[in-house]
Amino acid sequence: MAQTFIRRRLTQTEAAFLYSEKPDAAMHIGGCSLYEGHLSRDTLLRLIESRLHRLPQYRQKVVFSPLGIAHPTWEDDPAFDLAHHIEEVSLPDPADDNVLSQVCGQLFASPLDRRRPLWKLILMHGRPDGNTMVMALVHQAMLEGVSGIDLILVLHDIKPDGEPAQQPTGTWQAEPLPDALSLLQEAFRDRITEVAQRWADMSFRLLRPAAQGIYSRRMANAVINVIPTLLRQVPSTPFNKPLSGQRQLVWLELSYAEVRFIRSVLRGTVNNVVLAIIAGGLGRYLQAKGQKIDGVDLRTACPINLKRHEPRNHRNAQPADRTSTILIPLYIGITDPILRLAAQKAASEELQEQDQAGTFHAIKSVCHWVPPAWQALVGHMPSRMTLANTVVMNIPGPQIPLYLAGHKRHAFFPMGPLVPNIGLFHAIASYNQKLTIGVTVDPQLMPDVWAYIECLRASFSELRQAAEQFSQRSASPTSHHNAASSGSSQHSV
Repeated sequence: MAQTFIRRRLTQTEAAFLYSEKPDAAMHIGGCSLYEGHLSRDTLLRLIESRLHRLPQYRQKVVFSPLGIAHPTWEDDPAFDLAHHIEEVSLPDPADDNVLSQVCGQLFASPLDRRRPLWKLILMHGRPDGNTMVMALVHQAMLEGVSGIDLILVLHDIKPDGEPAQQPTGTWQAEPLPDALSLLQEAFRDRITEVAQRWADMSFRLLRPAAQGIYSRRMANAVINVIPTLLRQVPSTPFNKPLSGQRQLVWLELSYAEVRFIRSVLRGTVNNVVLAIIAGGLGRYLQAKGQKIDGVDLRTACPINLKRHEPRNHRNAQPADRTSTILIPLYIGITDPILRLAAQKAASEELQEQDQAGTFHAIKSVCHWVPPAWQALVGHMPSRMTLANTVVMNIPGPQIPLYLAGHKRHAFFPMGPLVPNIGLFHAIASYNQKLTIGVTVDPQLMPDVWAYIECLRASFSELRQAAEQFSQRSASPTSHHNAASSGSSQHSV
């Protein structure tokens, strides 16, 4: 028998995605990939069956602890059937981008079935070009935050005739589910162990001045900077209202080379450039709606990975919780693209200097003392606070083409979950020399979402044009004067 069983308890962050999930706010992420030619369901089934032994968690389902004493665990699904996770649909005519946009939103909107492992693949046929779309849905509880791309990496090859996957040494057989008494016993033991570990960590941190100093600075920063930011109401927009439960996907594909050109000429990072594009697009969109943007700054939440290398719990292989969030202003009121990029860069650097991500992580660590049952109760309560206007999440990917069962992957359109009162999500994916902004919306709040895509396109075009003009001026004899003037402008923002 193939020994692939891994039992472990969910981290606080992973469990929070389950606790906060609501019928109108599913907490999975996903995306649509475009593959060359016709990809059949049988072909995909055979491929996944041959490689699933490398993804043991994809055969496991969530099992909640009795009385909510501890967070849920992943357990083998005795009734696992791969066929339940591979669906197939036909796109209605004319099967163009508008139809695909709506169908993807409909398929994305419903929560995944918690009685089974929390993932699904959906093949979509009927495109005029004969190519196949495949939507992948994976619950965020499975992904350890923003780092999970295992399914994509395992299923794809870097060559059309990739090497056959190594077959498992035996037939997979599910471990039996623990009985209720065993679940209760393990929940008590794990919760007591967790509390004891945290007391020990907190106590011994007092003996390490450097570690205690970092923690103290972060908590002080929480009081001085972070908590006041959270208490400030975000500006009102059409997409910051209660959700309807409907979803729609739209996207904008950009040349990664052109984005890097803007970054190198105007200075900053790719993330700075993307945020400047989104800020400019939102400014155009809201201005067209008759909303005042002068002096208005929106706020975006950006999930990040702290890349912490903390040891895992030796018994349950418990991963360290290494995710956090930063809240970045979006300067929609700055119409000059160069000044807007400079402002986004300055804001990101200031938040990095303040260690806002580490501060949020420290604040979140305090919640470990809250009993899991209380955390679940809070997650089910209606949200009364809107912390951000939108979300921007980065999904890095390979810059070379990938192949699925010999079918070339031409494009990837990412999707992200909407949370209460935030009906606009930006997922940024890089793949094969393209940078795609995947926009997930509630179409009841943004019925003209394709118009927003055109606003993003115009924002990118003006930023690229500004970078080209700046590059030409820098090459002229007066380049030193222009560079100094630009530096002064950026400093003043």
